[in-house]
Amino acid sequence: MRVDTSREADIGVVCGSSGSGKSVVIKKALVKAKRAIVWDIDDEYTGPKGVPGMQRVTNMRELVTKLAKSKAGKFAYVGKVTEFESWCRAVFAWGVCTAVAEELAGVTSPGKAPPGWHTLVSRGRKRGIALIAVTQRPAESDKTIMGNASFMRVGRLARAQDRKYMASEIDVPESLLSGLKNREYIIKNMAANEYFRGVIQIPENGAKSLTAVKIKENPLTIEA
Repeated sequence: MRVDTSREADIGVVCGSSGSGKSVVIKKALVKAKRAIVWDIDDEYTGPKGVPGMQRVTNMRELVTKLAKSKAGKFAYVGKVTEFESWCRAVFAWGVCTAVAEELAGVTSPGKAPPGWHTLVSRGRKRGIALIAVTQRPAESDKTIMGNASFMRVGRLARAQDRKYMASEIDVPESLLSGLKNREYIIKNMAANEYFRGVIQIPENGAKSLTAVKIKENPLTIEA
């Protein structure tokens, strides 16, 4: 695949405690994706509550084979947690896709990023890869993704350490994050320095499909 250095970076960080709605917006966005791949160790993206058309893959050899044969498709890897480095290399080789890494704190640390992950973050845009990193514990996750993010979406965070960390990352008062409820979030467009406040609306009787989930976002002014 020929690299394209003119592509804009499309790198997102999505964080929030369990139940805050981190994955709902991502799943909804993936419905329209033609090429998508998810690091899905908790097995959230397939089945009745998953993304339509998402294929569940349980071992790395199978994933590599499927990617090599597929010009389009959606794949969720639910295999061994020790295969994260191999998953990163497979994503980079496939290119031109949306790649989602769930529970990033389980496979990275605040120190140096794993080599394959560093390559995805720093060079993925040249291969047309839109990257989304998801974590419940941003203060314990890789810092490379934080420094390269195009946008950050912060939902309810239970731990004060994480609220303080993310308030600093997106430059908002910590009290703004402390007041978030489940399914509410603050999003910052890092390049444009623009903020939005969002809420995920799910019908009271539950959502039978992702199309029933509504997402509302409004501009937010942060006082200097």
